[in-house]
Amino acid sequence: MNLQDWIHREGAVISLEFLRVDGFLNHRIEPAFIEEVGKQLAERFTGHGVTCVLTAEAAGNIVAYEVARRLGVHALYAKKGEAITMNRPLLRTIPSPTKGTKTKLAVSQDYLGAEERVLIVDDFLYRGRTSAALADIVRESGAALVGFGFVIAKEFGEGRRLLARYGVPIVTLVSVIRMDPKSGEIVFGDGAADTG
Repeated sequence: MNLQDWIHREGAVISLEFLRVDGFLNHRIEPAFIEEVGKQLAERFTGHGVTCVLTAEAAGNIVAYEVARRLGVHALYAKKGEAITMNRPLLRTIPSPTKGTKTKLAVSQDYLGAEERVLIVDDFLYRGRTSAALADIVRESGAALVGFGFVIAKEFGEGRRLLARYGVPIVTLVSVIRMDPKSGEIVFGDGAADTG
């Protein structure tokens, strides 16, 4: 399955920054698309010794689950907000690019310890702040960060540069160079991108 074709056919350009993919990726879920995404990301990180796939609630949950299932490891997601039932939370506060608010991410140290080798995945890479916050949580836990994996990278954002400081592979399955909300045009890069 060609992921670019699917995004071109089903996605909608909302603005210069925002691409709506809620019809197949992060609201209504198309299993065939998610299976292909999980297969491709898992293949890229086979041999890296991943023991945990981490994401942030909620758009990345389905992607993280499928990647983890294919790698034979567990998935973990950072909850939004700090639940009173969570033991020993590791916390970070991030700005939400889609909601214009600040969000607190929380991961319990009961499920993220020094023995883990963590792959962070999400639906989009744009500014990279959520993934950077998760990477900082991983480091605070004492676990090893082994890489980042994304379905779509909006390459005109600073996300890839921000995450490069962690010195691990950054894998994106689809690269978007620019979008035009007037025409609805999505300009894709030459293909998937791996850095780090």
